[in-house]
Amino acid sequence: MPRTVTFATAVVLTLWCAVCTPMADAWATPLERVEFEGADQRLLSGGLIRGDHIQGYLAKPEGAGPFPAVIGLHGCGPMFDTTKRKLVDELVGSGYVVLLVDSFATRGVEHTCTGGYSDIASMRRSDAYGGLAFLARQTFVDPQRVAAVGFSQGGWVALLVAEANSYEPFVLPGNSGFRAVVALYPLCRWVGRLRLVIPTLILVGALDDWTPAADCAIDAWRTDGVPLDQVVYPGVHHSFYYPELQPGRKIFGHWLEYNEEAATDATRRMREFLKRHLN
Repeated sequence: MPRTVTFATAVVLTLWCAVCTPMADAWATPLERVEFEGADQRLLSGGLIRGDHIQGYLAKPEGAGPFPAVIGLHGCGPMFDTTKRKLVDELVGSGYVVLLVDSFATRGVEHTCTGGYSDIASMRRSDAYGGLAFLARQTFVDPQRVAAVGFSQGGWVALLVAEANSYEPFVLPGNSGFRAVVALYPLCRWVGRLRLVIPTLILVGALDDWTPAADCAIDAWRTDGVPLDQVVYPGVHHSFYYPELQPGRKIFGHWLEYNEEAATDATRRMREFLKRHLN
C-alpha cells in the first residue's frame, strides 16, 4: 500500500533528521546563513511595496572570483537538507556561487501548496530579485552571470523571471538580471504561455501528476529566439531530484518519488546548460 503523509509530518521528520546530524560540519561545502531584503515593487500609483526581510544560505568556491552564481528557489514547502547539500555540492563543485533563497522562514510560513498563487508570484519574484541584488553586492560574484534554478513552485517562479518585462515592477540595481533559468517540474499551468526572453531548461517526469509534463509542452511557448529546451523523463514522478523521497510517498494527494537516474541526468544537463549560458 502507498504510504500517505501530511506535508507537516514530512517537515517534522526532516527537521528531526537535521538535528541528528550537524549540518555545517557534515557538508562538503559549508553554507553561511545570510539575510537580505526582497526587491521593492513599484505600484501604478507611484508608491512602493517594500520587499520583506528574508534569509538564505550562501556557498562559494575557493578563491576571490568573481564567479558566476546560481539562485536556488525551493518548492511550495521548505527544501530538505539533503537536497540542499546535493544541489550546493554539485554547483559549487562546478565553480558557481550558490544562494538558496528561503521564502518562508522569516515569514513564519509552513507551506504555500494549497492556493493563493497570485500573491505567491509577487512575493517570491520579489525574493528572487532581492537575492539577485544581494549577490550583485558581493565582490566574488559576477552580477552579469547569474541564473535561477527552481523546483516545483520555485520552478514556476524561475519561469516567471524568464518572462519578458517580469523585472519591470521591481527596483533592481543597474542592469542586473538573470541570464539563464532551469526549472525542475515547474507549475506551468499557472504561467499560461509566457514570452520567454532568457534561455530556459525545463526538466519534468512523464508520470508527474502535480505539475504534468503536458502543461509545459514547449511548442506553444513564445521565446523571441532564445533557447528553450525540455526533457521529459519516462516513468518518473514529481520531486524526482529529492533524495529524501525514497521510497516515494503521497503528499497533498500527489505522488512524489526520488529517481536516481533522472536526478543524475538532470544534474548533468543543468551543468551543461549553465556552462553554455553563464561561462
